Amino acid sequence: MPAEGTGFPRDLVFTRVCHVKQGYDDRRRHIVGEFERRGVPVTFYTDWDQRDVTPEIRAELVAPHFVHPAQVSLALKHVGIWRDFLETDLPYCLVFEDDVFLARDFVARFRQGLAEFGSPSRKAVIYLGNGSNYYTPIWKLRKGQSLYPALHARCADSYLITRPVAEARCAWIEQNKISTVIDHQIEQMDAALGIEMLWFERPIAEQGSENGAFHTSVAGKRHSLLYKKLSWNWKKYTRMIFGHTARS
Repeated sequence: MPAEGTGFPRDLVFTRVCHVKQGYDDRRRHIVGEFERRGVPVTFYTDWDQRDVTPEIRAELVAPHFVHPAQVSLALKHVGIWRDFLETDLPYCLVFEDDVFLARDFVARFRQGLAEFGSPSRKAVIYLGNGSNYYTPIWKLRKGQSLYPALHARCADSYLITRPVAEARCAWIEQNKISTVIDHQIEQMDAALGIEMLWFERPIAEQGSENGAFHTSVAGKRHSLLYKKLSWNWKKYTRMIFGHTARS
């Protein structure tokens, strides 16, 4: 259960931000400022940069056909965070990517969601953001409820998992290896493992490489930031009303 108080529950949550050792200084400055304003601890995870991914690591954890260097690196960073989390005795692991924006009331609403979630032995993941602009339609929202069952994942920019989830994912990776981008890999393995998927509504995080704040660092067609911002906001506000739960 969440600790008493109003601040971020550091005594319960292992928090890491996927980042790199060198470069992307604008993202580092953004994360430090954004998290400090919200009262969220900042600890960057910088292992498994592209140059650190040796042939031995690839052979151990990555499928032969998955070759995109940046995508492989990011996927390994997520796996590395799960492994480090399991070396602690904390019940929850909160993972961010380095382009995320947080809601002004992030901590208060995060604590509310954690209280609603209940037991840390629950085999479930909470997606805090609005990745791909997926939303529960407005007419399904209930006052006082933050967590809603979902049929599929959002993106991997901001999510919370428990120890049972981290254990199951790490075991799955060791047996099956990483074969696609981490967002899709998580969804595939969680479906196979019977991991419960929950969406935080309304979201308390947003991905900067989707909302026009940053260019993507791993893949995708590079549109202008203005185009991305306008397109994102159009989808965002229409889907907040009508919902969007199926891939298109």
